[in-house]
Amino acid sequence: MSIQTAGEQKYYDFIEERVKKLRTGMIVWGSLLGVAFIGMFSDVRLALILASVGIALAILNLKSQQALKGKLEGIEDKEEFFRQLADTDLVEVKEARLMITKDYVLGMKEDVFVYSFSEMDKVEVGLQGKVGKTLFLTDRQGIRHEIMSCVKDDGKQEMFDKIYGVLSERV
Repeated sequence: MSIQTAGEQKYYDFIEERVKKLRTGMIVWGSLLGVAFIGMFSDVRLALILASVGIALAILNLKSQQALKGKLEGIEDKEEFFRQLADTDLVEVKEARLMITKDYVLGMKEDVFVYSFSEMDKVEVGLQGKVGKTLFLTDRQGIRHEIMSCVKDDGKQEMFDKIYGVLSERV
């Protein structure tokens, strides 16, 4: 795969952390399989255990790689999506690991998520007592997708309000 536009570069820079974790996983399962192969000459049982663990990790890693590649499958016009990532109206909040374009929200938590505003019904704030609050996008099926959360005195309140305002304008 070759990167052709500034928007594509922005996207791949955004998911770089997730890609690094997947590459590290590949190194781990590859190493386990290599050690299992070498271990076959001294302790077959240990080699089988290592090979089993390596194969299990390989399967999980390959599925995660496929899932990451599939994040953009729901986007009909990828050229427009990447153009929006390079556009001047992009709202990027690095502290929250969010990018908000005219038509999409991209976020990074344990994994990458991409939500289209056309599939969303509303923006909601869920209160966690007096301690904190969580920002959600709710789709047309009523499923809430957590965008970010903050707790009292964590310094994220201003950022939370900014993101809420931007999302409210675009949904």
